[in-house]
Amino acid sequence: MNWKIAFQVAATYVGAVMGAGFASGQEIQQFFANFGYWGILGIVLSACLFAALGWIMIDLQERWRVSTYSDFFKMLLGVKWGPRFDILVSILLLVGMIAMMSGAGALFNQYFGLRAWIGIFLTAIVIFLALWFKGEGVLWINSVLIPLKFLFCLGIAFLAISFGVQGDGEGVVNSVNPLIQNWAFSAILYVSFNLTLALVVFASLGKEIQKPGAKLGALLGGVALGLFAGVIGGALLRFPEVKALEIPMVAVAGKLGEWPAFFYVVVLWLAMITAAIGNAFSLVTRIMDIGKIDYRIAILFLLLLASPLAGVKFSLIVKLVYPIFGYMGLVFLPLIFWRWYKR
Repeated sequence: MNWKIAFQVAATYVGAVMGAGFASGQEIQQFFANFGYWGILGIVLSACLFAALGWIMIDLQERWRVSTYSDFFKMLLGVKWGPRFDILVSILLLVGMIAMMSGAGALFNQYFGLRAWIGIFLTAIVIFLALWFKGEGVLWINSVLIPLKFLFCLGIAFLAISFGVQGDGEGVVNSVNPLIQNWAFSAILYVSFNLTLALVVFASLGKEIQKPGAKLGALLGGVALGLFAGVIGGALLRFPEVKALEIPMVAVAGKLGEWPAFFYVVVLWLAMITAAIGNAFSLVTRIMDIGKIDYRIAILFLLLLASPLAGVKFSLIVKLVYPIFGYMGLVFLPLIFWRWYKR
């Protein structure tokens, strides 16, 4: 058993799913906390699915000996439909990038009282600088910022549950998303949406994770995702007065005082940056392949396309667009299970 590989795969899995939408509380609010304490059961169900599907995806990679996500899709969907799925992945990555930039604008507006476009503009500059140095810039930023994101998100949520002062939650009614009206189905949709991103990351790593310990790492990653979601979901349920906010976890951190709230804002912004950079880097390389244009011109083109669209409300993107992609991803859940079962 290679425990180093197991740890790396688990961390990669958590990193692929736990973006800023997760850390901000919006994803957990929309998919789980809106159902009250039934949402906790939804989190348990999603953790089981993440663990099982992570194991299965790596097992399929080992059997098929694929090293890119396009090869994985060809094996999964066939030569005809596999390449077409690249279009869906590109749209998904673009929406994810726009959501992170929109979330940055909402964060600057909610906490600092600044106009949302200031947060969007600053985030676009950081993305531009990171991408300018190509893969090295992306790897350096992720290696520094992602561990901080995990520690602060989990730590502050746990401390808020334990020591935070609850406000007046009377009159706060759980509003069910019209696209998600059942806690169990909501959990399946959440896994379905995030599974595509995790699949892309795993498949892109290729032979690097086709080693002993990788499947155990995927299993542990699913459990870790359940732990993170459970702690954040518990914090949102304890403080129902924050549910109407664009960035509810900032308000939860504020229950511990001004400084915890400020640090959570900073870390959350960094989380939005890392998630946006990962999506943007994948999109830039794809734009280069399709358009045969220079790398840095592709960066400018992408940022000029995404920045105006980032003016859409962050919560609206999570509430409407994410479930739609979840419905689209439902095709792959049974298909992955079936391909694995057929052997």
